[in-house]
Amino acid sequence: MNSDKNIGGFVDTFFGKLKEQSFTIIILVGIMWYQNNLFTSQMSEYKKMISEKEQLILKLTDDERQRLIERESYLRQQRDDFIEELKIRIK
Repeated sequence: MNSDKNIGGFVDTFFGKLKEQSFTIIILVGIMWYQNNLFTSQMSEYKKMISEKEQLILKLTDDERQRLIERESYLRQQRDDFIEELKIRIK
């Protein structure tokens, strides 16, 4: 019977303290929920920003690659024209 009183006293004490601290617990849970939402929204913004930057970098490298290909083609054409001109002058 004494152990029932101890267990009942412990449970009563626990729930009494829980009632006293319930506002603080609710505030802490709210703060944790807010921080989690803030963190997840920042992570999604960062992922979006990284994706946009990667797309920009890929576009810039593709544009530069295309420009260099065109320049190489132009220079080859200039070289070929010069060689043809030299052949004509040598004859």
